[in-house]
Amino acid sequence: MITAVRVVCFTILLFAFPFCAEAEDFTDAIHAYLQQYVEAHKANVGIVVGIVDENGSSVVSYGKMDNGTDQDVNGDTLFDIASVTKTFTGLLLQDMIERGEMKLDDPVAKYLPASVKMPTRNGKEITLLHLATHTSGLPGVPDNLDPKRADNPYADYTVEKLYAFLSGYKMTRDPGAKFEYSGLGMRLLGQAIALKAGTNYESLVVDRICRPLKMDSTRITLTPELKARFAQGHNQLGYAVSSMDYGALMGGAALRSTVNDLLKYVSANLGLMPSRLTPLMEKTHVVHFSHMMPDNEDTGLAWGITPDLQGRKIVCHGGGAPGYRAWVGFDKTRRRGVVILSDFAMDKITRTGKVLLESEWQSDRRPTEMKINSRVYGSYVGQYRPSDAAPRRFKLWPFSRHEDSTTSQSNLGIRREGDRLFAQATGSKSWPVDVLLPPGDVELLSESENCFFERLSGMPMTFSRNARGKVTGLKMDYQGKVFYYKKISNEPPKVPESPKPRVAIKLDTKLLDACVGHYEFAPNAMFPTGMKLTIWREGDQLVSQCWGKNVGQGAFDIYPESETNFFLKTADEQFIFIKNKEGEVTAAIDHEAGLPDIKGKKLKNLSE
Repeated sequence: MITAVRVVCFTILLFAFPFCAEAEDFTDAIHAYLQQYVEAHKANVGIVVGIVDENGSSVVSYGKMDNGTDQDVNGDTLFDIASVTKTFTGLLLQDMIERGEMKLDDPVAKYLPASVKMPTRNGKEITLLHLATHTSGLPGVPDNLDPKRADNPYADYTVEKLYAFLSGYKMTRDPGAKFEYSGLGMRLLGQAIALKAGTNYESLVVDRICRPLKMDSTRITLTPELKARFAQGHNQLGYAVSSMDYGALMGGAALRSTVNDLLKYVSANLGLMPSRLTPLMEKTHVVHFSHMMPDNEDTGLAWGITPDLQGRKIVCHGGGAPGYRAWVGFDKTRRRGVVILSDFAMDKITRTGKVLLESEWQSDRRPTEMKINSRVYGSYVGQYRPSDAAPRRFKLWPFSRHEDSTTSQSNLGIRREGDRLFAQATGSKSWPVDVLLPPGDVELLSESENCFFERLSGMPMTFSRNARGKVTGLKMDYQGKVFYYKKISNEPPKVPESPKPRVAIKLDTKLLDACVGHYEFAPNAMFPTGMKLTIWREGDQLVSQCWGKNVGQGAFDIYPESETNFFLKTADEQFIFIKNKEGEVTAAIDHEAGLPDIKGKKLKNLSE
């Protein structure tokens, strides 16, 4: 009898008091976050994260390469790093300066053929520094691309076309007057450096950066061995897409690399590994253009530079290609760095990188989870909206441009999966949740019955209850600022759905040929001069191309999902063909998400 009573009492104590576990290792928290993020997309994609500080480096990954094998992504998987390439171009420029071969204030025209007439304005010339800091006044994209394919617009862009564009371009403002991100400008810088060095851009990167740092997997041209480790990219619609070819303009976005290689790059930037390149790298971190605004990054030689709320110097750069995302950043004060590479269009990768940099890495300093009665979890589930008690004047600089406003704040949803809690932004607005929490669904772990913390960053979240024990709201503490939310519903938020790719079917070539021809669309708000569409067949594939103002350039494939409905894999767009009683196509409707439908008639001949 005594034994039975003791068992009952012990059971009661287990429910009454939380059970303390050891603090989770930071890499385990990263892995859990990546797993949740990838699985939410329900696609064969992957993410690799690398972190490095004075204690060493770690690589965490989740997902697949989807390159015809069943291999998982890892630290040696290659990805397009897109605009992170620009930081290599900035370093090459600094290297040329140290060799005495170039100067920052040299006019770009000095290093181009005499036949090229560089644009000027008010007697001011574009310098190398203007190109490296995105203050040249050149546009982001030249207006004479005229690509053969819309999904690979730079593949056939030659140096001659670049020079022709520059010689005919009219400046709209003085060089150096304003920051405007220009991929074209950085690509031109890479071309000028290569010309001066008497070689090509890739050879310069390999000889002067990759070999000294033993970055053997960072290249533009891939060997068979590197191709075998190259992940398949996926766009925002979930379709597999090809890696882009940048033709003559390599200095802005052409490099492919791995997390292991980029950790060496970051380590050298931070001086964590001995390298003769470190002094040059440190000079690329110097601010050369200040925006004089607390919510904008300053600019070094390609790098974005900003202090966080504690005044720590953050140096970073992101990259985005149709099927890839990349981010490289480091904290100069704490001497730590983060690399993120993904083989899909990962949302808000910059925020994820900065969350990782801000987080506590040492296990003995991270919050400790306390196991509580799982029956309590249901009381937190529901919808929460910003409370009137939220601060009306605050700055989340440098991670948000919103200030003095609560009207644009998003709601917060809490849902339960068994004994796990997840939080997510709900509604059309995402601020300040996109600043307070990492992107996507995030897991909450308990420190006590009412006190939780976000698993990755460790940011605390405290639930409030009324006298009857009912959950009435929550607050989030972020670097000295407190944000209050009121519970407005017990309904859990809907789990975000990843896009479901449309499925193409096989049609008889006679049905495909019925759609072949020329179509004309009347002028409208989107296309003020109208739009012309031509469709032709190449084997079993329909190919189309549009002409007109505001129309994307180059040919693109369209895929049938029925006899009359076709879709694109490059955009959320459909063509719906209208047939008469005889089965002849007489018109087509262009349906694009978020835009009004437009209808074009099919022309009987080209002269119509």
